[in-house]
Amino acid sequence: RSPRARAPVAAGYGACRAYDILPTMAFINPHQIHAAAAVANARWVFTGGEDGYVKRWDFNATVNGKQLLTLGQRHAHVDSVAKAGVMAAYWDHSDVNDAGADVLSPVYSLDVHSQAAWLVSGMRSGAIGLWSVRYDEGRRIELLRKHKKPVSVLRISPDEFGLVSGSWDRAVLYWDLNVGRLARAFSGHTSQISSVEFQPTNTESRATPLLLTASIDGQCLLWDMRAPHALPQHFLLPKKTPPWATSACWSRDGRRVYVGRRNNSVDEYELGMGPQPTRTLKLPMNSGPVTALAMMGNGRSLICASTDNVRMWDLEPPPDRRAAVPFQIIPGHHGGSISSILVDETSRYMLTTSGNRGWDGSSNN
Repeated sequence: RSPRARAPVAAGYGACRAYDILPTMAFINPHQIHAAAAVANARWVFTGGEDGYVKRWDFNATVNGKQLLTLGQRHAHVDSVAKAGVMAAYWDHSDVNDAGADVLSPVYSLDVHSQAAWLVSGMRSGAIGLWSVRYDEGRRIELLRKHKKPVSVLRISPDEFGLVSGSWDRAVLYWDLNVGRLARAFSGHTSQISSVEFQPTNTESRATPLLLTASIDGQCLLWDMRAPHALPQHFLLPKKTPPWATSACWSRDGRRVYVGRRNNSVDEYELGMGPQPTRTLKLPMNSGPVTALAMMGNGRSLICASTDNVRMWDLEPPPDRRAAVPFQIIPGHHGGSISSILVDETSRYMLTTSGNRGWDGSSNN
């Protein structure tokens, strides 16, 4: 099986009708967190942000309560949050300037090898850093240079032999990691790239044919990885919808796409049903822009992060509850921009990070 291909959901998890989500841990950071990534079993979690450091957290030790928050730290969180994140290591996120000297760069994007052999990060200059993790941790192996502005998105391919990068320079690039060279460029976006996601797969195939990309102006494109010269499929912006999107995600079965909008809404598109959204999920008017999205393991619970709160939306409410509020509020974040949402394969744990990813917006760290 492909190292990063989604494993079949264990019996019982996929049939779950709803989740009871309660925050219990806080990973304290003094600066905004622009990106987060985790290995296949969530043993290690990596974060990076405005301070210019890549941090590795011991998730197992954190879950087991090896370190607790102080009273002052707990005061800023809901009562259920008592465990503190256990930091295992950190290193300078250093770039090389024109004079050949090392300079710290904010971490704009992250992704990590499924077994934590190496990690990739996006820098302010447009360079992509390739770092050793398992051996000689924090050693910079290589800098991949092609982008001209900050690298806002990084996604390792399912076979872990390739890498897709998106940048503020509107370029989406595919890198061959076997040789460390550019293999393909995706041309079509007219604004800064905000999201890149491979189509989920449960098969034994080591290649995912479809790639979803979104840009800050609301443009959402679907690319066939098997056809190097094919034009992308466009998901059109609905009428009276502001041109804006910072997050897009797939459904668990890879048949639908969800795009967060500025006007307190999430558009759902279905493959094979045309470029218009099949439905739109409307959040409360005062909720603010939707900055991050993630799908839970049951395929019907969508996590929507907006300025005021994080919500879990039931996409398939039972007939007796269709008149009720279709979402529940997850306590924890309030009044800040959510930069990323990580959900493990069994949907037992979820991690949310606060940061504006270098764009305008507030954050509560």
